[in-house]
Amino acid sequence: MKDFDYEKFIENIWFERRDIVSDGYDRALEYIKKFLPEMEIHRYKSGSKAWTWIIPEKWAVRKAYIKGNGRVLLDLRDHPLHVMSYSASVSGKISKKELFSHLHSRPEYPDMIPFEFSYYKKDWGFCVQHRRLEEFIFDEYEVLVDSKFEPGELKAGVFFIPGATDKEIVVMAHLCHPCMVDDGLSGVSVLINVARQIMKKTDNRYSYRFLIIPETIGTIAYLSQNEHLIDKMEFGIFLEMLGHDGRLSLQNSRQGATLIDRAAKICLEEMGLDHRVGKFFEVIGNDEKILNGPGVNVPTISISRSNFWGRGEWPYPQYHASADTPEIISVKRLKEIEGLVMRILEVLEQNYYPSATVKGPIFLSRYGLWVDWRENRELNLKQAEVFYYLHDNQKSLIDIAYELDIPFGILKEWLDGFFRNGLIKKLKV
Repeated sequence: MKDFDYEKFIENIWFERRDIVSDGYDRALEYIKKFLPEMEIHRYKSGSKAWTWIIPEKWAVRKAYIKGNGRVLLDLRDHPLHVMSYSASVSGKISKKELFSHLHSRPEYPDMIPFEFSYYKKDWGFCVQHRRLEEFIFDEYEVLVDSKFEPGELKAGVFFIPGATDKEIVVMAHLCHPCMVDDGLSGVSVLINVARQIMKKTDNRYSYRFLIIPETIGTIAYLSQNEHLIDKMEFGIFLEMLGHDGRLSLQNSRQGATLIDRAAKICLEEMGLDHRVGKFFEVIGNDEKILNGPGVNVPTISISRSNFWGRGEWPYPQYHASADTPEIISVKRLKEIEGLVMRILEVLEQNYYPSATVKGPIFLSRYGLWVDWRENRELNLKQAEVFYYLHDNQKSLIDIAYELDIPFGILKEWLDGFFRNGLIKKLKV
């Protein structure tokens, strides 16, 4: 298997018009099969029900412009984001007041074309750099949006790797968001490479389900038609906004303090990655909310470089805009997340509940397990505390490492010594 080239992958796919049900999205998903040949494509017809939701129609736009006094002021051919995703058709002459009610711009970022959409409400609209609004000086304008709605199929890419048990870890990223990179596609690129690495391993305890979907509606569609899988899903990880130079953000699951939350936190600390932690919905609100939500209840974290949307912060300057291009993406940052996700999964795979097979405090020196304070003062001071965890069978390695602030790798190596000496047994997670 050839190495995965992040830059080439992004360059070949990022400018596709990846609206949620569209030819551009379909082409992108087919392209991904080159890297995950065994990925299945699940299809959901427009108009079909997905719990309380309805799968939208396929959408395309062929031509669009705004003219003033016979001069073209805005043209779809200049940039695909000039037309709102899922815009209805419109044709005719309108007043400046009416036009401005359908024009979207972003005053705080005047040089960017914003990304706007109206998937579930029929409306029409254009998007324009805010600084260009001063060009719209006429009282009347000619507008055209030649768009097409037709029955289609929403598509989800599903790549499954069976493990020794049917307990699953779900890793998700969304492929939609046309002509943008960091929001969506960066997560997809990391997901692909993680999947390719997990596929090489032969000792996976967990099974892994990788989902590449249109945001929100894709996860809803998939789960609504595969409810029998939900009980097998132990944890989830959602990935997006990973490539720019922002600080890492871990958003905890709705359930909080679960093994996936704790594993992510101790791995961030262990790897020395600058990060912040937010409560559920404090950072972002995407497909992790479906797995965490009613009727599913699978603890799911999100990993991003987003600011805290739940506190009123903008995720990053280029968010939902034409400036979200390959130029803002750092392969180093993507590989950093790839390493983090792999480490989280490794920690979950290695986790177990240590249970003492002897009574009382253990004579560590007899077994070569005493930790010299001159070599590891931190662990030396916490040795006695660890003993109490060995007798209650309620805490796993992840829990102990998290609660006592001991690096997971150090704790595991130490307690594995207890196991080799018959002092503990390993209870399955």
